[in-house]
Amino acid sequence: MSDLDALARSAVTGDATALSTLCRELEAPVFRLCLRMLGDVRDAEDAAQDVLVKVITNLSRFEGRSALTTWVHQVAVRHVLAMKKSRAEERALDDDAFVELLEQGLAFSATQPAPTPEDRALINEVRLSCTQGMLMSLSRDERLALVLVDLLGFDGAESADIVETSHDAFRQRVSRARSKLSAFLQRTCGEVNDQAACRCEKQVAAKQSMGMKLRFTPLSMGDAPASVVTAHAELKAMRSIASAFHRDGLFAAPASLRARMQQALPTVLKE
Repeated sequence: MSDLDALARSAVTGDATALSTLCRELEAPVFRLCLRMLGDVRDAEDAAQDVLVKVITNLSRFEGRSALTTWVHQVAVRHVLAMKKSRAEERALDDDAFVELLEQGLAFSATQPAPTPEDRALINEVRLSCTQGMLMSLSRDERLALVLVDLLGFDGAESADIVETSHDAFRQRVSRARSKLSAFLQRTCGEVNDQAACRCEKQVAAKQSMGMKLRFTPLSMGDAPASVVTAHAELKAMRSIASAFHRDGLFAAPASLRARMQQALPTVLKE
């Protein structure tokens, strides 16, 4: 039995501390799935709160026939797939439009001074926005397949159980999504194809002109915040087209999500 399963069993018996701890442990993985699927922090936080409330208030219905993480992600997937399009999905570009945007960025940056050392810290922001943009160009089913397997690290069998489809059908989704992403990367990304023109540092000036600001302190990569390391690792891992994204990518849940959960369930979650 995993630690999360043990916490769930204790929480169902009335252990308030176990329930609060369980909720805190689930915040990051649920938020991570919602963020990668919806592409917008505000929409992801709203969705994560709704999912966590469903999980906590229905915890007694968890029968233990699968791992708790599988059940929680089933709840999250059902919720996300039932949602209307997020803000990021409404703005998502198809491959040709995405390529055109990248080419415009390269053309603009070519007319601007070279990035300063401070500006170059924005390269990680470019990587992060680009990897998310590529995900958003996929259908929800295709995006979900890559998120579960290549970003969250579930194996194919467990992922199929989470999305409640056959293993063969899920393998086909993963293959289709990776094929689409591979074709796009080979066409555009200099990190994957040396002949491709686009490089993250060549997009910095264009991103700055669009209002992109540094969200992370420019540190050495060894000391960088998890989200910056994630962007770097994910893009580096694109050299291996089979995986496309690094499975160890982590995004912490915002502190505001914990505050919202305590406000939503004040008699249940106590510090």
